[in-house]
Amino acid sequence: TLPSRRSYATEIPSSEVASSAFAPLLHRRLISLSGPDASKFLQGLVTNNVDPERQIPFYAAFLDARGRVLWDVFIWVCPELVAKEGSWTCYIEVDGGEAEALVRHLRRHKLRSKVTITPIEETDMSVWAAWGVQPDRLHSEQLIALLPDPRGFSSGDFGTRCLIKGNSMPPDAPVPIVDTRQYHARRYLAGIPEGPLEIPRESALPMESNIDLSQGIDFRKGCYLGQELTIRTKHTGVVRKRILPIQLYNSNQSPDAASALDTNWPSDRIPEDGADIKQLDENGCIKKGRAAGKFISAIGNVGLALCRLEMMTSMRVSAEGGSWTPGAEFGIQRGDGEVVRVKAVVTQGFRERERDVWDKARTRV
Repeated sequence: TLPSRRSYATEIPSSEVASSAFAPLLHRRLISLSGPDASKFLQGLVTNNVDPERQIPFYAAFLDARGRVLWDVFIWVCPELVAKEGSWTCYIEVDGGEAEALVRHLRRHKLRSKVTITPIEETDMSVWAAWGVQPDRLHSEQLIALLPDPRGFSSGDFGTRCLIKGNSMPPDAPVPIVDTRQYHARRYLAGIPEGPLEIPRESALPMESNIDLSQGIDFRKGCYLGQELTIRTKHTGVVRKRILPIQLYNSNQSPDAASALDTNWPSDRIPEDGADIKQLDENGCIKKGRAAGKFISAIGNVGLALCRLEMMTSMRVSAEGGSWTPGAEFGIQRGDGEVVRVKAVVTQGFRERERDVWDKARTRV
């Protein structure tokens, strides 16, 4: 039996995020892809299975030839859309700052495929997130499609993604409309990265970014761009680093004291993106040696980091094990010499999802 970590949290509670709400995701953009060859064309470019009979939205990623992530996306397919266009049609949802680059990528691979690629104006259609409300209460004349977000590992679910006409919700929305920051805070609490700032383009690996655990990779589908490294990693059975939720805390606190989201955490004490996380010695000083993780981003004292699992948590992912010891603490040294302490949070849902994904892989022939 593995030792239990002193600060081994299962969830990060928060009273600072609305229990039920709508949030506009205006940082996301949509691209229409249609035509007789649309599903076959997309099948060769994304990590998930694009079955022309599949008429529900899904999560996926575009990779480059080296197997690095280009974009994390949602593929919006719905029967009404297919019936209207007369052939397989979808909307590709991507980070707004990357929409033009994705359009160029699609057009570069189009060749003779009979597909039409059209960016959608922000005022014509938008994406919203809803949580704490039953999906059947979300239906309205503006609603185009719904998607239970598959990326959450916490208890319950991460809510519902909504594709709507226009860029505003109706005034009779069943739950309050909140700032997008609350959506991002919920993502961080759940350990969900999104977009190029958190899944760096051309450098992040899909499984380290939890795209497999988020139901975004079909390991049984045929060839697609970047498949080789992804399949090889799957067959090794070892992913040593994963993006996890992390919490920042002060040197005068114990790891257990940092137990909830605190949006009042001073912004000047949030580390720089990409800062190394290293183990601390008994005096609270940074130890020499390899980094245990990379800080990604934070809201208040809760954020995301790419963590070496066998250094920062009690998880064991390889036969040789790692260097983690009970009571180990980690931190980031700022430019002024101060050390901001960091603890990784592994939710029970994350552990169960990872175990389930790998168990399924081992039983496949």
